Amino acid sequence: NGSKKIMGSSTKTAKQMASYFSKTGHDFPASTYSDRGASDIGAFCKIIEEEASSEGVRADIVFAQAMHETGWLQFGGSVTAKQCNFAGIGATSATVGGASFKDVRTGIRAQVQHLKAYASKGSLNHACVDPRFSKVTRGCAPLVTDLNGKWAVPGTGYGESILKIINSI
Repeated sequence: NGSKKIMGSSTKTAKQMASYFSKTGHDFPASTYSDRGASDIGAFCKIIEEEASSEGVRADIVFAQAMHETGWLQFGGSVTAKQCNFAGIGATSATVGGASFKDVRTGIRAQVQHLKAYASKGSLNHACVDPRFSKVTRGCAPLVTDLNGKWAVPGTGYGESILKIINSI
């Protein structure tokens, strides 16, 4: 099903994603991200669009996964906003916070690269910043729903929850 493929063109624009975020009523953590490359949700979504497009990954999936993983950028789990880790990369338990990235773009690039590792056997177009890239069986999850039990364990409904966000935009 093409609408569930991780690789390909986004079905939503950065502007649509930013507008949807604003409608959720969540605050964008500008005080954390302004000096890390994204002063508002529009800039954040533009970075998602650029990074996803550069690797052939769908930006709408990157956005929806980041919102799902971070509770709409409110965090609250073992990963903090300052880590710029929008997909919980390396956060393997409630006490293990996972990877940290120097800025928003690097964190999103790592997420995009991690998704590409799961969805494709294609080579990266940028130097690898994903610390767990080599741990993924390349191409094992071409569809969002294939991430169930792989990206998130046990992961029941994980991919479906990402698709639900996309379909709501």
